Amino acid sequence: MVGGIITNTMAASSLLLFALLLACQSASAFMSPLTRTSSTLQNNNRHHDVSSTTALQMGMGEMEVIECDVAIIGGGPAGCTCALYTARADLSTVILDKNPASGALAITSHIANYPGVDRAMTGAELLEQMKVQAVEYGTKYEKAQVFMIDVNKDETGDDVYTKCVYTPDVTIKARSLVLATGAMGRVGKPFPGEKEFLGSGVSYCATCDGAFYRDSVVVVYGISTEAIEEALFLTKFAKTVHWITSLCISRETASGLERNKVLDQELLDQLYACENVEHLEKTKLVEVLGDMSGVTGVKIKRQGMEE
Repeated sequence: MVGGIITNTMAASSLLLFALLLACQSASAFMSPLTRTSSTLQNNNRHHDVSSTTALQMGMGEMEVIECDVAIIGGGPAGCTCALYTARADLSTVILDKNPASGALAITSHIANYPGVDRAMTGAELLEQMKVQAVEYGTKYEKAQVFMIDVNKDETGDDVYTKCVYTPDVTIKARSLVLATGAMGRVGKPFPGEKEFLGSGVSYCATCDGAFYRDSVVVVYGISTEAIEEALFLTKFAKTVHWITSLCISRETASGLERNKVLDQELLDQLYACENVEHLEKTKLVEVLGDMSGVTGVKIKRQGMEE
């Protein structure tokens, strides 16, 4: 760490965990009461209520309109699970998925903590199985980017299909709407190298990926209670945990050392008690370093020092 640089301290199977926002969350979902439509579409010898017999004038010409019971925004595990249940309940269902390759599961290289799944299976393969299963029960799958929604009859002007989802190619009119858009890491501008090594050493979830980095040197970047929790969890696996914070979490006062009271003090005590933790304060992450094998290190800048 001479000159404020941590580089080549991690083996090829290294981990950088961003904990600015804890992202090991289930995809959010909201669903209003479900009812049936009257139009039908034959699929696999079963009838499902999806119709696309109307067209909408939308500026540049006609746009296909699909009417259904349930519209689901998001094609990840939450969206596919919801579609499986609604389709099996004989409710016409449409999934709108902007990019099947960009979700948290899709970028996971190996699945090791999902019951009944061989750990050799990739996240993309598991996600494809989920999608195929939902479609086999009658779900209509649309790859489309949603840019606007209306959620009540005052906005849609329709007493039956009170939810309307707009995409560049198709408009979905539904009785019920489910938001299953997932959670991917953190908001804000990514650091150089963060996107490139996401899933190959960069992670947003210690619980999900910590066991892959046993006896490795890892970095947790973030100043929050969530960051402390993630770093504490990683101490069970990692040889060394570098906890990097951009600010000082304590200061000298007349009565002694005073810590930031926003942070969980009990968790902080537990983390500092771990022999394999090193805390770097007043330090900023500059870049994630790596090669074809994954993350190999990070470049940091400590206050008052060069990178």
